[in-house]
Amino acid sequence: MYFFERNDNYINRIACIDDEGREYTYGQLWDWGDELTEGAHGVVMLECSNDAESLARYLALLRRRCPVILIGKSLDDEAKAALRDAYEGDCETSPELGLLLSTSGSTGDRKLVRLSYSNIQANCDSIVEYLGITSDERPITTLPMEYTYGLSVIHTHIAAGATVILTNKTLFQKEFWEMVEKYEVTSMAGVPYTYEMFERLRLRSMDLPHLKTLTQAGGHLHEELQKKYAEWAAETGRRFFVMYGQTEATARMSYIPPDKCIEKTGSIGIPVPGGRMEIAEDGELIYFGANVSLGYARSREDLALGDENGGCLRTGDMARVDEEGYFYITGRKKRFVKIQGRRISLDKVQEDLQEAFACDEIICTGSDDEGITVHTSSRETADREDEIAVMFMEKWQVRPKLVHVRYIEEIPRNASGKVLYSKL
Repeated sequence: MYFFERNDNYINRIACIDDEGREYTYGQLWDWGDELTEGAHGVVMLECSNDAESLARYLALLRRRCPVILIGKSLDDEAKAALRDAYEGDCETSPELGLLLSTSGSTGDRKLVRLSYSNIQANCDSIVEYLGITSDERPITTLPMEYTYGLSVIHTHIAAGATVILTNKTLFQKEFWEMVEKYEVTSMAGVPYTYEMFERLRLRSMDLPHLKTLTQAGGHLHEELQKKYAEWAAETGRRFFVMYGQTEATARMSYIPPDKCIEKTGSIGIPVPGGRMEIAEDGELIYFGANVSLGYARSREDLALGDENGGCLRTGDMARVDEEGYFYITGRKKRFVKIQGRRISLDKVQEDLQEAFACDEIICTGSDDEGITVHTSSRETADREDEIAVMFMEKWQVRPKLVHVRYIEEIPRNASGKVLYSKL
């Protein structure tokens, strides 16, 4: 049985509680969704947010076998119109096709990932297994529904018959934390940016007796911060999971078990149940599993395509593996530049600069021809241009004339907190 189908065992359980405190049983959610989507057919673009109506519509469209393009309500009108023109309506589609997601989560990119019903279910089952999700869980939405990680939190808890606390409140609103307390929230998920916000809010000092599980994915969490949360979780009897995934693999491909989180700081962990990883000759990480997407869509015609990946995903990440089978990302395949004959990882440079200048708001871009640009939203860091140039010369043997420091008011990020390198 797919997680989005009616399950008589859950019919009277509370499926979700919204921002207004309204409770919906699974039976009510299913019936409402069927009413909202009556007559729906073909490809449907669903504008969603973290609310009960969006959830009811989404689950019902999956039940009706209408391929869903999931986008955020905040997406600009021009991008919405472009997606509608490209995909929505009656056209030939693969019977396997269930969901279409942007790899960026919110930018309205017309290139979409094609996910099958089997992809979604396979990853859902895998995550439920390694996180040990049960019907007693009460997660709160900290990420957008249209973002693959945020959506997987919803999928897995609906599959287990749990109660999802749906909110569009931000971490900086007192109402969010009032909901955490009132509804006895048991778990929260976050990308690296979320954990930076947790630190500013002093989450580790809060009195949250019901919070038992924290998960992190969506990018590399600074090792110092990872260690802090791993140690705090161990000391307080909680579980902290560091995970790795991509939209092209539905959501998640690997995780670090909580008891290994301190020992394996910096790792992306071991493959999820049912998955397998290996490193290609050129150092690229390859993932194999039933959750690997069918492929991409760039136009309406692509919706009829079948499985182009065959369960194999070239991740685009460079990696290494230790003697215990734990994998470590060493950089993006495309995030390397060759300067003065030296191959340099922009991700590693960025991480080292952030640590050296005690500033998270440092982002690096570059090219073989133009050198490296250090973007920062910290005026104090930008004013230390000479020190940055010295560090480049001493640590990476890059001449000062090939290093450019640029102050910007704000680092561009998408709704899930990921840096939009294309905008830099």
